[in-house]
Amino acid sequence: MTRRKRAAYLILPILMLSLAILACSGGYSTTSKISGNSGEVRVKTKTGEGIDTTSVELNDDWMRDRVFATVTFTVEGGSCQATLIGEEGTRIEVNASTGSPGQASGDLVTDGFGEVTLDTNCQNAKELNLLISFTLR
Repeated sequence: MTRRKRAAYLILPILMLSLAILACSGGYSTTSKISGNSGEVRVKTKTGEGIDTTSVELNDDWMRDRVFATVTFTVEGGSCQATLIGEEGTRIEVNASTGSPGQASGDLVTDGFGEVTLDTNCQNAKELNLLISFTLR
């Protein structure tokens, strides 16, 4: 067998696995802006169905820090529950459905990477938009 064929047999399974991982990913996009001791992160996705988990970086310089956060959540179709989970048992839960945005506030403690976990539980949700506004405590 030539080297080129051997390389193709090795690369093809890796390429297929990579494509499968991309196809199954949650498809979240995030944007953020930080100014001094406060900032905001917007998390968006086109659709949500069932239970999903992802990490959201608030600020990679704020490792294991406490922030006060206000979370605003909207969906354009269906319904969804979003739960932000931080260290030390901190969490904020907010629900949204078509025409009924949700808002909740509370403390979150970031992990060693300045992140919190986002769990969603959605039913036919479309155009999810989660805004996290936060201030370092």
